[in-house]
Amino acid sequence: MNIFRIIQILFLLTFLIVSYAAAIPPLWDREVISEIMRDNSVARANDAMKNNQDLYLNYQHLLIEQHVAQEAVRRGLTERLDVSHQLQTARRTVLINAMKEDILRQLPAPDMTEMQLYYQNHLAAYTLPDAFKLEVFELDTSNNKLMILAESMKTAKQLDRQKLLQAGAKQVMAESSTKWLSEKQIHKQIYLAVHDMKDHETRLVKLNSGLYFVIRLAYREKFVRPFEKVYSEILMEFKKQGAEKEWQNYLQKIKKQLGF
Repeated sequence: MNIFRIIQILFLLTFLIVSYAAAIPPLWDREVISEIMRDNSVARANDAMKNNQDLYLNYQHLLIEQHVAQEAVRRGLTERLDVSHQLQTARRTVLINAMKEDILRQLPAPDMTEMQLYYQNHLAAYTLPDAFKLEVFELDTSNNKLMILAESMKTAKQLDRQKLLQAGAKQVMAESSTKWLSEKQIHKQIYLAVHDMKDHETRLVKLNSGLYFVIRLAYREKFVRPFEKVYSEILMEFKKQGAEKEWQNYLQKIKKQLGF
């Protein structure tokens, strides 16, 4: 059995669960259902999906849900006022979301000129601040051996990070896990210190929380991300705004039709 038949069966079972539990007449033709389910198709799908553990587990879960939903209907639980209300609410929610998606699909493509104008008027939103990549070690000032080592490394051409760690330094920001850090993400005193440093230069920075051995790894100047790089973000924003505007217009039409 190919994967399309398996997906078809899963979709059918899902639809039947929802339709049956919500007391919605299934839209599938009986002959279509018979064709899909004939020749023990479910059993064959069951065997085929054993080769795909995730798909098989999802399939099992689907069958269990189907059984539970059918049992709930058999017990007459859909007649309970609270259950009936929840089913109706869920159905309305699904249909409303589908309507929103349908409206979104019918929207015309955003005008490129308008998108570029939006970009120019919102450059601040697409500007990345200057930032640093750092490596930081916390030093125990009572450890004389460590302090002497740290002082000697301030002017060393090759940093032996392992020696710092072995001497008792605590690495609070590792080179392998560093990312670009802006002014808002760095302690003010460290930010001021690294601004005056060159790449791969080191400095001891005293804070209220302790003494830190700081290594400036790299610097990135403030820059505006080009339009081509943020095109997809702007497109998404235009679609979002357009969909919301179109949806509100649609609701206004409905209100007029209802005499509100």
